[in-house]
Amino acid sequence: MAEIELDRRRSVWKQVAEIIRKRVDGGTYKAGEAIPSTVLLAAEFDVSTSTMRKALVALIEDGTLWAEPGMGTYARDDEKPPTREG
Repeated sequence: MAEIELDRRRSVWKQVAEIIRKRVDGGTYKAGEAIPSTVLLAAEFDVSTSTMRKALVALIEDGTLWAEPGMGTYARDDEKPPTREG
């Protein structure tokens, strides 16, 4: 994967959120499928896990992502959110 270049003079979490939003909109992260963990994404973007969490929370709040405690974080699926089985 190509190196991600962020402008450190601008809000990093907003830039990260926009890139992830584009990945969801473009189908890199398919509807209803889990996205990589916070730790993996933070490493990929070379940001702290707190910065990554801030970006992910913003994306959950705007409906781009869906999170379920104990299950993970998923790309939005307009059909249905993930549910616990069992």
